[in-house]
Amino acid sequence: MNIEKTTDDSGRTIAEWFEKGIRSFKKPDGIAAVRAFNKVIDLDPAYRHTDGDNPYFYLGKIMEVEGDLEKALVMYTRALAIDRWDEESLIGRGSCYTVLNRHNEAVADFKKVLNINPKNRRVPVGQIYYVIGENYRKKGDWAKAWKWGKKALAEDPLNHRVKQLVDEATAKGSNS
Repeated sequence: MNIEKTTDDSGRTIAEWFEKGIRSFKKPDGIAAVRAFNKVIDLDPAYRHTDGDNPYFYLGKIMEVEGDLEKALVMYTRALAIDRWDEESLIGRGSCYTVLNRHNEAVADFKKVLNINPKNRRVPVGQIYYVIGENYRKKGDWAKAWKWGKKALAEDPLNHRVKQLVDEATAKGSNS
């Protein structure tokens, strides 16, 4: 943290700028959120709020929603440089990789989420298994799509999307 500059010329602290960014993000007012989060970064590029969040995650989410996936990837990667186990940033980056057909990188990020202590992980494990299986499906790797789909199905046997994945992987895998 930049000890010399914990406030800006307006007298706002870094935490106050961060809170302003969060409030703007939730309105949603992306422009004001980006301004506030960039101010936080100007004051302290490695800033982490007391709850563990950092501005790069929110900037990544804004870029992702706006469709600028390359910039979102940069922001999520910066968030992960501050906290390599930031579940939301791993999922955000993995989702961007999925949309960009960078499936190996997506799977790597989603598998990292599985390595987070289950007591601290917020996303149900079955959902992570499913997105890993979906990435293998998109790659045409039917054996791995089936494997991860079956794991997801064991966690959530009534999930129609997961059942479709397993059924498709079963059918395509037997025709390979």
